Amino acid sequence: MKSKFLKRALCTTLACATVAGIGLGMTACADDDSVHLVIGVQQTTGNNYVAMCNLLDAWGPELGFTYETVLIGRNAEEAYNTYQNAIVSGASGIITMVDVDAPTTRRIIELCEDNNAYYAGFMTDFASTFANSDPAQTENVEYVMNSGAMLGAVTDGDIVRDGGARGEFLFNEIVETDYRTMTLVRSPLYAYPVAATAIDRFKELAEEYNETHDDDFTFVTAPGAQTSDSQGALEIGFGDSEVDAEVVQSWASQGVEAVVAVNSLGNKLLSNVKTYGNGMVIYQIGRDDLILGDFPDTIKSLCQTPTETIVYPLVRVLNAINGNSYSDEPTDKMDTLLSGQYVYFTSAEDLEAGDGNSIAFTENYPVSASIVTVDDIRGLLAGAEGASFAKLSGLIASWDTDYVLYRR
Repeated sequence: MKSKFLKRALCTTLACATVAGIGLGMTACADDDSVHLVIGVQQTTGNNYVAMCNLLDAWGPELGFTYETVLIGRNAEEAYNTYQNAIVSGASGIITMVDVDAPTTRRIIELCEDNNAYYAGFMTDFASTFANSDPAQTENVEYVMNSGAMLGAVTDGDIVRDGGARGEFLFNEIVETDYRTMTLVRSPLYAYPVAATAIDRFKELAEEYNETHDDDFTFVTAPGAQTSDSQGALEIGFGDSEVDAEVVQSWASQGVEAVVAVNSLGNKLLSNVKTYGNGMVIYQIGRDDLILGDFPDTIKSLCQTPTETIVYPLVRVLNAINGNSYSDEPTDKMDTLLSGQYVYFTSAEDLEAGDGNSIAFTENYPVSASIVTVDDIRGLLAGAEGASFAKLSGLIASWDTDYVLYRR
């Protein structure tokens, strides 16, 4: 592994320049004695992003780290180059919200190994490695899973390999209503592969229901809808332009009663459903401040994993950088993949209860509303009295809807 001296020399040689056209917020070289982290994100807007930055801003000086955020898109090579630049410039750890393919993940892990750095996930299930069954990728997957630089991840509520929580929740909500004619919507699978699992589970439960009931669930697709699989889901990109009025009008003409959106989707979907949807409603996974005014009337459900789950990869990375580990450190790398608990909002009372009880659900995202404090985090770091992996993972598991919204 390269020494800090060599890493600093490389940084000086490269003048800490960012890779052209890639990333944002890249800072100058970190001080040789400081812990500097890079946070890979999908977007730099929204309540989760702002809440995360507020937490890291407050925790950094107390826990001895600095950080920068970098925007990671679909291009795996650009993702690698962005992380390479950050590591060579002095970052000791990567916390990423974006999974990339197994070969690129291996290259990132090798980069970390060569530079005394570490890799962990936030609101991702690292499906490209932890759920990869492609025989052609076995060597890459095994390399990543056997590396000490891979520290695991905390998911955004669901896991591809054994998931379906999103779809099951949505089905259980809808089956209690009279809505039976559905259309399915999701974001691109490259960014949210778990969306496919959610849709599969919803349709599986609908098929089971249809076997024993007369009021069958039926599914409608929009003419010309972009579907990259056989699920019949309309794939909507991260911009709003794809959700035009004609799509919603086509749903309305076919009697669609409810839009089942298994990701947080654009405001234009909402506005067109309200204008052209003839009373149809949206069951939307994802809490977005832009649409709160239409909950729970047009939008019937909201859901988001607490931003505070970033404490898991943060503690894992800080432990590794400081050369510390738990006495009960998992021996199976699969056990380092934790499920963040979904917090479900199904009523105005739920939304009101969340305000003040968790940072991302509170107006202006104050750190004072966080579930976890700096002192709590100090007590979770390896070497602290009573600290253990079981304590850390148990804390994450305890942050469910009842606790986050109502402290039950």
